Amino acid sequence: MLKREIREFYKKKRQKLSELEWLTKNRAITDRLFHWNLLEKVSYLHLFLPITRQKEPDLWSFIYQVWEEKPHITLLVSRTHPETNSLSHYIFTEDTEIHENRWGVPEPLSTETFEKLSEIDMVLIPLLAFDTQGYRVGYGKGFYDRFLSECPKALKVGISLFEALQEPISDTNEYDVKLDFCITPLQLYDFSFPKS
Repeated sequence: MLKREIREFYKKKRQKLSELEWLTKNRAITDRLFHWNLLEKVSYLHLFLPITRQKEPDLWSFIYQVWEEKPHITLLVSRTHPETNSLSHYIFTEDTEIHENRWGVPEPLSTETFEKLSEIDMVLIPLLAFDTQGYRVGYGKGFYDRFLSECPKALKVGISLFEALQEPISDTNEYDVKLDFCITPLQLYDFSFPKS
């Protein structure tokens, strides 16, 4: 299937989730994520804040758990710059003020950017769908593909409310950055085997 077809299908599928289904899926994802042994090796973790009106995966309970129980992890979040299709990055603490931009994306009001992208150990990536090869379908603007190319050592971890597409995404290209892992309500997908 083409990305645009997958994008439209999964946007609708996500909106059709009942509140209970959405909450149940989120709980399963955040539980699996918080107890993942790889987190113990992470110092800098970049994540996203959910656009709840689009029923994105909600990581807030995970965020609060990290602040309380995993002080070795520094959380990072982004602000979007649509005019350049780029992101700027900020340390995210309990004191960070958040506001929604005009697209409903929660963003930090911080002014001091985090520039040491090479030190990021893991990036949690929002997506609409992904396939069994580790390719993902996002919103189509390329924000994350550009960002991920700037943090070479970071593990790229998709967060998905749904399981992998069994049919490959047919229009991937050389600019698409593959996931290393993807966490869903039912399992952890591992794509990190050595590339030939």
